[in-house]
Amino acid sequence: MGASLGMVPGLLLATGQVLPVSSVHRLARTSTLVRIVMNADGQVLDMGRKVRLATPAQRRAIFARYATCWIDGCPLPATMCQIDHADNWSSGGLTDLKLLGPACQFHNRDRYQHPERYTRRKEGTDRWAFTYHRLGRARRLRE
Repeated sequence: MGASLGMVPGLLLATGQVLPVSSVHRLARTSTLVRIVMNADGQVLDMGRKVRLATPAQRRAIFARYATCWIDGCPLPATMCQIDHADNWSSGGLTDLKLLGPACQFHNRDRYQHPERYTRRKEGTDRWAFTYHRLGRARRLRE
């Protein structure tokens, strides 16, 4: 008698075919795992470090959460902003929806170049805001 499908080692694919255990082992040795979190409609929301740019689904969710740039007082509408990482991606920040927000081009670049000028605070469970601190202007010495 042949082995029943339940007793064949391997991985059952969405197509109904069984991937042999030797192929599963080969994939485990040569592949990289990527954690992806999707919503109920199958849209990608969280992608960890493997991807830097926000997906269209993430962008739509960000536009629903934020009306403007996430820097206090900046009036640029979120839909005209770049998507920014709360923790700079180059420093290990994640491309996860809860850590993304809209930043106008100036604030996105300036916060990356001068992080000491900004203070971050959490607003609610899924939003961040930043306060920009102007540097003191150098006073001219009176002659």
